[in-house]
Amino acid sequence: MKKWFIPLLLVFMLGACGNEEETVVEETDRALPDAVTNVYADYQTALESGDAEALASIDYAGRLTEIPATGAVTRQLSPGEIYKSWVNEEEDVAFLVHEMIDEEGNPLPNRLSKIAVKEGDEWSLVITPVALPKDVIAEVGELLIGVQANEYGVNAEANARLAEIPEDEAGPIYDQVNAQTDYMALEADNNVFLLMAETLTVEENQTIMTDYFKAYETWYTDNEETLRKAAATEDPVEYIEVLDPLKTKLEEAIDGYDEQLVDPSFG
Repeated sequence: MKKWFIPLLLVFMLGACGNEEETVVEETDRALPDAVTNVYADYQTALESGDAEALASIDYAGRLTEIPATGAVTRQLSPGEIYKSWVNEEEDVAFLVHEMIDEEGNPLPNRLSKIAVKEGDEWSLVITPVALPKDVIAEVGELLIGVQANEYGVNAEANARLAEIPEDEAGPIYDQVNAQTDYMALEADNNVFLLMAETLTVEENQTIMTDYFKAYETWYTDNEETLRKAAATEDPVEYIEVLDPLKTKLEEAIDGYDEQLVDPSFG
């Protein structure tokens, strides 16, 4: 099919619970601490080489990292440049939006994002699904007030480039791109934060989202073996077929959380 797909959880439209009117916020640009830049560079190196052990050393959860590490190598993609970042005033939580690139260095249409958390003197990235604490969810919510998901989550130039592929060449290329996009299921869904804006600033919603991330983490651990099998599946069409039942299970696991969220105008 001649189009790319937004990843499964990126269409989990929690952001629809926010105000209809666009929130205008004066952004305060704060440079990423060098330590965050360094840990992101470590993430790039580890994922590009498929080094699960190195990935585990910088992952917030620190486990099952062989799944995304294997998947990235199989799908022939790696993290690209950081497109946009936000850092809180205390400089212990950051949110990064970054490119994902193919084996030729071309950015994919969908960007990924990462939460970075400082514990003690060490920073880590949320790479594999984990039950995030309320305070981290709240901090990211504050950082992303007024952010428009479509402005940051999609690389429009990459999408336009794919649209120009001749029809007779498009099939295999789009199979590969769709499989690369579905790699999202092998990493934590940080992109959901881009959709939520000020929704996450409501304490009740923070509690609901802790349960959401617990459900996501449980799905990941309960389906470890099948996810590992999917990660190692080379043919892109077969890869998507293996992921399909896992997506159904994930939809079932997170079903209903969006309906529980409180509109921030009433929270």
